Amino acid sequence: MKTITLVALTNWPLIIELFGYSYCKDLWKELIINITSKNKFILHDEKHKSNEIYFLNEGNNIKKIHLSIKTSITIFLQDKLGILTFRLAKIELSTIEYKKNYNFTYRDLNKLYSSPHGELKKIMEEKQITPFLQGIYGSEKKELIGYEALSRGPINSSLFQANNLFSAALSQNVMHELELICLEQILDLTKHIDDDRFLSINLSPYMLLDKSVYILLNKVEDKSKIKLELTEHTFIPCWKKIISAMNKYRTLGFEFWLDDVGCGYFDYETIKIVNPELTKIGISLIKNIINDDEIIEKLKLITNEIHNTGGKILAEGVENLEQVELIRKINIDYIQGYYFDVPGEALNKLNKLNNY
Repeated sequence: MKTITLVALTNWPLIIELFGYSYCKDLWKELIINITSKNKFILHDEKHKSNEIYFLNEGNNIKKIHLSIKTSITIFLQDKLGILTFRLAKIELSTIEYKKNYNFTYRDLNKLYSSPHGELKKIMEEKQITPFLQGIYGSEKKELIGYEALSRGPINSSLFQANNLFSAALSQNVMHELELICLEQILDLTKHIDDDRFLSINLSPYMLLDKSVYILLNKVEDKSKIKLELTEHTFIPCWKKIISAMNKYRTLGFEFWLDDVGCGYFDYETIKIVNPELTKIGISLIKNIINDDEIIEKLKLITNEIHNTGGKILAEGVENLEQVELIRKINIDYIQGYYFDVPGEALNKLNKLNNY
């Protein structure tokens, strides 16, 4: 029995946006040659504008056909785009029995595109990310020195809150894709940030291995305005490749911050491995700093060690004056929290500040 398989790379426009139309047009041709040369498939049709390729096959083992095609595409795109970026292409397959002069109907296409991502899928397809900012302050003079950029879903959406948004992405295995969209949206804010202030951007360590992340960050004109804040969504069993990537970014002028130390996967040993320019102490430690001499002594020790290696330290989650005074006594450099500033929609916050 002859079958026809429709291969759709449903996020191909995003790849084009990142790598350029000319490069992706050539890549598309190479991809087709690669699939046909390594499999007994005949090219039936291809539609670059709609990101679709049609192959004729002999046999009715659809599972085997899909595995062969998906393996070929994965290996090819991993090599050309990077280990993580290839996932952005979103390989989706549909196979039906071949009939002469038969065209895929809307029903067939609907079957192909039926992978349910629900609300998250719409958010990602339309890039409906709402950037928020929260101020970062110097502990000594309590002056505004920069912002942490935070990503939210659409306002009034069930995925507005960050924990809902990123939990949905994690459960649907699209965390990498969501982070890339967030990064792209947040980098647009850099042109609105004053020259004497900076923007810290959350990024999972593995994102540093992605070519598309490098392309986006390399476009930033003033790289000193961006602080790359490594977050802890997953345990990192080996930092070797990530450290190598960090060093490459440092040569471009970027600094690295380590987020939420002491409250999850990132512990004090991680500081020694990563050697960040700044370490952020997690909210749960700062919350319990009052009347806890053990935590105070621990923070004093960590602060001194970090300062001795030339690093800075920031306390986040600061909510009252008593915490502020203790942090100043410990000699922590920067402060962030509701006591100083509540996160707000980015452009509204910047416009109010500029008009103040």
